[in-house]
Amino acid sequence: MQDKANEAGASLSEYARKMLLAGSIIKIEGEEKKILNGIANNLNQLTRHANSTGVIPPEVTSTLRELIEKIRYAYRKR
Repeated sequence: MQDKANEAGASLSEYARKMLLAGSIIKIEGEEKKILNGIANNLNQLTRHANSTGVIPPEVTSTLRELIEKIRYAYRKR
C-alpha cells in the first residue's frame, strides 16, 4: 500500500482516505494540472463574486453544474 501511495504522490494516510472515500486516486501532472488549476481559480472567483453580491444568475448555475459533471466524468474514466 505504501508503494501505491508513493506512486500517487500521496502520504499513506492521504492515499487510504481517498481510497476509502472515492474508491480511486487520480494523479494529475503537467499541462492537465495547469488547466485544472485555472478552472479552479475561475470557480473561486465566481464563488467570491456570488457570495459578495448574493446574485447567481440561473445560466451560470446550470453551466457550472454541467462543467463539474463533465470534469467528474472525464476523471472517472481513468
